[in-house]
Amino acid sequence: MNNRKNLKSNFSHIELHNLKLKDLDDYLRIEFDAFYEKLKFIFSNRKKAALDIVRSEISKNIDTGRYFNAKIDSKIVGIIEIVTIENIKSHTKNFRDYLESLGLQRALKAYFLTSMEIPRLDNTTIYIDNVAVDAESRRRGVAKKMLSFVEDFARENGKTVLKLWVAFLNKNAYDLYKKFGFIEHVKRSSRIAEKYTGYRDWIFMKKEISKYL
Repeated sequence: MNNRKNLKSNFSHIELHNLKLKDLDDYLRIEFDAFYEKLKFIFSNRKKAALDIVRSEISKNIDTGRYFNAKIDSKIVGIIEIVTIENIKSHTKNFRDYLESLGLQRALKAYFLTSMEIPRLDNTTIYIDNVAVDAESRRRGVAKKMLSFVEDFARENGKTVLKLWVAFLNKNAYDLYKKFGFIEHVKRSSRIAEKYTGYRDWIFMKKEISKYL
């Protein structure tokens, strides 16, 4: 209990908010800095098309409660997606956006790959996706604050399990999740994943959430 209080007090300068349209450009900057190697394969190395499509998709789904950002002194320093069965159901994708930006063949590829990212969840589970911190704001507790926020969000919304995938070679992220109580559930190696993300070996991790602090 005391450790939990100390953890929160150390994070008092970091605030979590639902993403707003006025902050979308900063959100996308952090997302593309962190994940463009993956997005590059999905969108056939067409960065502007990728940016246009992702911006359009987030804009249309910004009220689903899926997208969050972390701020220090009103500056966005981190992003995270909290995916639940509820906001998956309300999330929409428009193939026309892909088609207009990429042409038919590339659009089909990108639409298929991004659709594969949607996890299967039940009423008790949160899937954590797209965790990233601005390069200038790392080692300031931002990622820890975001994970702590997800735990609080889970309790407030009756969720008892957190799930995520982490690349085997992403040691910093893996170590962070371990410290937060995530345990390895499945290890998977895939050439398709390697082509898609740059990493062949992945670890699926889970954490059971107590209803009480």
